[in-house]
Amino acid sequence: MNKTRLMIVLAGVMAAPMAFAQSAPPGTGTITFNGTLLADTCEINASDVDKTVTLPTLSAQSLAAAGQTAGATMFTISVANCPASLNSVAAHFETTNMDTSTRNAVNLATTSPASNVLVQLLDKDGSTPILLGSAGSYEAISGTGATRGATLNYGAQYYATGQAGQGNVVAIVRYTLAYN
Repeated sequence: MNKTRLMIVLAGVMAAPMAFAQSAPPGTGTITFNGTLLADTCEINASDVDKTVTLPTLSAQSLAAAGQTAGATMFTISVANCPASLNSVAAHFETTNMDTSTRNAVNLATTSPASNVLVQLLDKDGSTPILLGSAGSYEAISGTGATRGATLNYGAQYYATGQAGQGNVVAIVRYTLAYN
């Protein structure tokens, strides 16, 4: 009988933490972050480390209302010297200089800045937006030795948050190589 009583007490002790875990107060929750860091990396080709992409000069009238886009311009980021342990690579665009409501890049022009204009990144198809804080499409890594790498294709365009006003547009987006 003592063994039965001990088993009941142990079962109660073990079930108690589960009951508390399942009965969290309303309005509370948890977030678990998981990730992996690798020792290996590809090398960004020198000409693509600090790249400048020139968007076309357009009339502010092409961006007459919030959500309108214009001036899509494609660009590439090339990587090489990728270790054999890596199979695919993409650019993960960081949230630095991000407009929090659209997740596009803010206009940082200090001289005659255009009003109501952001810069939106595009995936390799030239039309699918990439939100800052996300990675673009992954590309397969191929080749051997120093030529083992990939070319990542992305784009950028003007994005209106309202009727655009004339002026300069400068956006700076940071990226980190991500692997899949």
